[in-house]
This record gives sequence, C-alpha cells and structure tokens, in this order.
Amino acid sequence: MWRALSDLFLDTEITDTTYEYIARTIDESGLSLVEAENILWYEVYPVLEKNLRSITGVWDGWSDAWLLEHLSRRSFAGDVRGRSSTKKEIKASWLRVLDVLSKEE
Repeated sequence: MWRALSDLFLDTEITDTTYEYIARTIDESGLSLVEAENILWYEVYPVLEKNLRSITGVWDGWSDAWLLEHLSRRSFAGDVRGRSSTKKEIKASWLRVLDVLSKEE
C-alpha cells in the first residue's frame, strides 16, 4: 500500500496506469478508503511531500528499505502541513485514484 501511494510523490507525470495500479493495490489490500486515505495523508505525505517541491526530486522511486525506515521513524501526530500547491496536487491525485476505483465497482 505504502509503496503504491509513494508513486504519487515522484517527480514525474502520473499516468493512468499509475492511478490504476494504486487503485488496484488499495482494492486488493482489504483496507477501507478511509484507512487508505489516512495512510496517504498521515504516513506517506509527511515523509515524501518535500520531493514534489525539490528541483531534483526523486523520479525513479524509493527502495522498500528506505521507505519503511523513514515511515517507521516518522511521528504520525496528524500534522499534514505543507505548501498548499503540494497539498492540492496530492488531493487531485487522490481524487483520480477514487475515480478509478469507482469505475472498477
């Protein structure tokens, strides 16, 4: 789940295939949409949102080891601050994922 959601933070254009992969991963995880969205905002976003603001952001993904290490060290107090443009971008991407999920039902 975390790996799939991390694709929203790559310094690349997100394709329909990526949205479909994320939607499929959520569907297969057995988690509710609320749980998946909480993982996005309170676990993945605080760790990776800076990548979207970086001039030389990561575009080819993070290793599982790096991602798990940084997610496990993060304090998830519910603080989802960040630049509003970054939030807007992730919100728009999340809506695209939801759109794909609604079409699969």
